[in-house]
Amino acid sequence: MKIRSGFELETMLSAAIPAEIHTTLEALNNPSLDVQNSPPIQVVFKPSRPDPDNPKESIQADFLIVDNLKRTFMLVEVKEGHIFDTKKADGELTSLKNITAWLAQEFAYRTQYFICSFNQESREQIVLGTKRRFSDQHVLTGREFCEKIGVDYDALREQRRADQAANRNYFLGTLLQIPEIRAEIVDLLGELDIPGEA
Repeated sequence: MKIRSGFELETMLSAAIPAEIHTTLEALNNPSLDVQNSPPIQVVFKPSRPDPDNPKESIQADFLIVDNLKRTFMLVEVKEGHIFDTKKADGELTSLKNITAWLAQEFAYRTQYFICSFNQESREQIVLGTKRRFSDQHVLTGREFCEKIGVDYDALREQRRADQAANRNYFLGTLLQIPEIRAEIVDLLGELDIPGEA
């Protein structure tokens, strides 16, 4: 067992997306692609573009939602929370605008960018949390994002809660296996004045 970190939210989301709607930028750029026979909505995980300042690097977002009927792209960066310092919000905005401009040049799809605060239910709070760097037209709640990609938001949240409980138990169990740590914890517990215990 391993402890899930915040960055694994994107991996969990990707795994929950129905397999038949997964695609890649390469597949979308294939001239023989028959859009009429493609699923109406498709999703690219970790879409990226070459970094113009460093050709050995790339700039990426978390997801690209492809609407083949409306011929639109929604470039989405997913975050756990919604509070950003100004520098972080500016950096996310610059990166998303960079990839969006590149996608608009490379593909015949109208492209928009979004930041998704997965655990926040209020779009207004997301706007405020980004220091208004992102307007209401460029934010998504976790529930809105999941609806767009065919993922059950509530089931995913419940799975994450179960993972957190399992992770806590694993972490504590691992700590208690270290004799020095176990002894310190036993000493600390002995020093605590716990109500109801004599």
